[in-house]
Amino acid sequence: MHLTGDRVSVRPFTAADAPAYLALAQDPLVAGPAGMRPIANLEEAKAHVLKNQTTELALVVNGAVVGEVGIYPRTADAAAPEARTREIGYALAQPYWGQGLMREALRLVIRELFTQRMTALWAATFPDNQRSIALLARLGFEYRFTVPLPAGLHTDGPQSEAYFELVNHILALEDVD
Repeated sequence: MHLTGDRVSVRPFTAADAPAYLALAQDPLVAGPAGMRPIANLEEAKAHVLKNQTTELALVVNGAVVGEVGIYPRTADAAAPEARTREIGYALAQPYWGQGLMREALRLVIRELFTQRMTALWAATFPDNQRSIALLARLGFEYRFTVPLPAGLHTDGPQSEAYFELVNHILALEDVD
């Protein structure tokens, strides 16, 4: 998936992007709220971006990777209704916060996924992450529920995740006909 907006582009990560991904993953103010797993060094970052090229995309501004957008299947069962949905995740380097760049990137991704006939998109955020909740609201996502995290995932951090959904209303209207 290669998408281009006015100020941002979204594309698959390459090995050359590993230093930028490492910087995101090692910034506790970015990685913690995004729920990113810890990455210790450049080799781990390179392995991560290459392994996840089909689900995690680089967010690029002026030629530099400044964030990521993840697009994850919600089921492995192709016959399940959830097969036509995706969960998205995102992270943005601190110097780029508050400029609308992630909103622009997510709009590109949402438009593309809805063009691919996804029926709905989901996003989870920690209940205290007001910036992320506000972004999801601006994009039209609606709160659905909060669930506890498994014990191994919340050692010192949040203990639950709030889930938000964005329904593809065009497809929903087609289903009525």
